[in-house]
Amino acid sequence: MKYSILPLIFILFSCTLSEPDDTIITNHSTDKIVTVKFLHTDIVLLNPGQSLSIKTIKTVNPSKSVEYYSPNKKVSYIYTNPSLKFDFYDRDSYAVKIFNLTGKAGILSADGWMDDINFSDTISEQINMKWLLYISNPKFSAVTDDGFPLSVLFLKNDNVISVTIN
Repeated sequence: MKYSILPLIFILFSCTLSEPDDTIITNHSTDKIVTVKFLHTDIVLLNPGQSLSIKTIKTVNPSKSVEYYSPNKKVSYIYTNPSLKFDFYDRDSYAVKIFNLTGKAGILSADGWMDDINFSDTISEQINMKWLLYISNPKFSAVTDDGFPLSVLFLKNDNVISVTIN
């Protein structure tokens, strides 16, 4: 039996790709530059408040055409179909308050959902409104400056997450 793969190739390409279409991307973030890469496009940089239109290849599921975007743990996007709009917004954030009960200096991290925080060696409460966390249920870890792991407990209250290190 002889089979031709030509019909199969035609079906594959006609179902997944079609002519380039205008996609509108808007960065609604107040202070973050968004970098986004779609299938078959160059990397696009959007300043806060910036909007632009680019040609993208229309696919069966356009919301899956985003290869990556950054900072993905600080912004998220909403895709609107059929208008091909991608709107990037700041993620909800929480202020971080630290209660250091160890008397040792160290670093607190949350699996990339916030910038690492260097805390001092004083047994005290420390808060800095620039310490922002972008997830409501983080996986915290803390180590002393010598690399010794510390125990971390946290409590979320409205838009402040209180972290106890002991």
